[in-house]
Amino acid sequence: MNMQSIRRIVVTQLMLIGCFVTLSHARTQPAYQTQTWESGRTLIWAHPGQNGILSDPANWLLADGTPTQTAPDRKTDILLPAASSPYTVKGERTDQVRHVTVEKNGILTGNHRNEIEIWGNTHVKPGGFVRFISVRGDKHTFFKIDEAEFPTPDNGKVVNHPSRHVSIEQKCRSHVSHKFQVCKFGTASVEFIGKFSVSDEIMVQHGKMIVNGDFRYNGATGKGALEIYDGGILELQSGARVAPFIPGNRKSVYNVNIYRNGTLQAGSPERPLTSDTSLLLGFVENDQPGRSGLYAALGSMMRVYTTNPEKARLVISATSSDPNFCDGAGKLIGNPTQKASGNTGIALQLAGDIQLKGVHFDYVSHGGIALVGARQPDTWSHVTWGTHNVGAASALFSELAVNPNAYYHGRASDQESEYGLTIRAVARMQEYLEQADPFRLTTLPTNIQMQRVVNKRGDMQTPTSVIFSEPIDVTIKTRVPGGKIRYTLDGTEPTKDSPVYEGPIHLDKTTKITVKAYKPGVGFSPVFSTTYVFE
Repeated sequence: MNMQSIRRIVVTQLMLIGCFVTLSHARTQPAYQTQTWESGRTLIWAHPGQNGILSDPANWLLADGTPTQTAPDRKTDILLPAASSPYTVKGERTDQVRHVTVEKNGILTGNHRNEIEIWGNTHVKPGGFVRFISVRGDKHTFFKIDEAEFPTPDNGKVVNHPSRHVSIEQKCRSHVSHKFQVCKFGTASVEFIGKFSVSDEIMVQHGKMIVNGDFRYNGATGKGALEIYDGGILELQSGARVAPFIPGNRKSVYNVNIYRNGTLQAGSPERPLTSDTSLLLGFVENDQPGRSGLYAALGSMMRVYTTNPEKARLVISATSSDPNFCDGAGKLIGNPTQKASGNTGIALQLAGDIQLKGVHFDYVSHGGIALVGARQPDTWSHVTWGTHNVGAASALFSELAVNPNAYYHGRASDQESEYGLTIRAVARMQEYLEQADPFRLTTLPTNIQMQRVVNKRGDMQTPTSVIFSEPIDVTIKTRVPGGKIRYTLDGTEPTKDSPVYEGPIHLDKTTKITVKAYKPGVGFSPVFSTTYVFE
């Protein structure tokens, strides 16, 4: 590669990154556009068209064309230049990078599930691939794939399990991982722009995952799900759609699981919906809880933030609703003419703090919306019903049929390995925060207890909510003396106008406390959130 080509590539990459970090005060601006970045080095793959190992310094050049002596790390931007034939840059679970740009025929890949950690922005240009990676970091970022597509009967693409090798012609460019992890710090976000897919499950382990496009999961294994864990936020933006490739699951794993202190929201206070956004669920026979649908545990939240609750709504419907919907192998399964019948359709078990203003339900089975009280809550407004539901709205509500305060993930021996990925990711986040966050915000009293679960491999511990029966006073603590703490009680992120913490906060109902601290000379803390659950 000559110096002129290297300079052209570096300039292209820097222009790409710069165009996404322009500062502005518009409320509708995506968070990644407000993010600033410290200076770092850029490494360019030295052998376009040839395979190699990411961690080998001999495979990289500095921006001036000279060799580097050190491998990429989380402060390093990397570029895989265009080549005339496909080539693979392979990484391991210990590999970290910052901004990633992949051009035509470049393939950045881990070994199996979620190996390479990306701490910055990712731009996959036409003809490029990124596979088996995870998203980390304490800054707002974007992840963009140009011209990605899902499998269809016409294109012959597949979203495949990593153990099943397929030709480059069959590889689906939307396919970014097998088990996909988002583990950010505080409410740092990653916004996905374009079409994305994973072949098993999505784990929003912490921080915010924003979908501004079409994101599908569970394309091959038949056991994947979308999991939102403690401190995780899944935000569906205007025009977005999230859906499983496979409608049903005989292992009784819900399509979407929102656990304690997890949040599913349509739009945000800063960026409310301007058009409909869709959450599609599996259309199957729900002969027992978990065949399809959504589970929201005690201490979880669902919200809709909209500019117009009649025209910019959260649409909760079925995969059947799209006539062009295909599974992970490209088989056409959409059938909008179907109607829910009996217990066949979509189902929701909603035990959390569910406040909906501007929502449209369709393809709901009989009693498919399970709530305490078996009826629509008084707090819901601007609720509309599609023509494919099993009947009138009164027939769609029922009492909860599951334990509302459990790690509801009934996969027997799978449970330990699946949840183990989250345990490790959150532990690594905590290790990073011990070094990077001097505030280390916490609250008392303790509001989590560990629950013993027995499976085929033995015992494991999963977190559940402490359920309070009497009012409590919550104390917020920080390691930084004199730090000013601001908080909210509605799940939104604190601002300069939020209340200042001056003493214990009295609670007598289920509440999500969200906290942020500041001190001159120290800066801002990451956002900390936790939920207290009452009977």
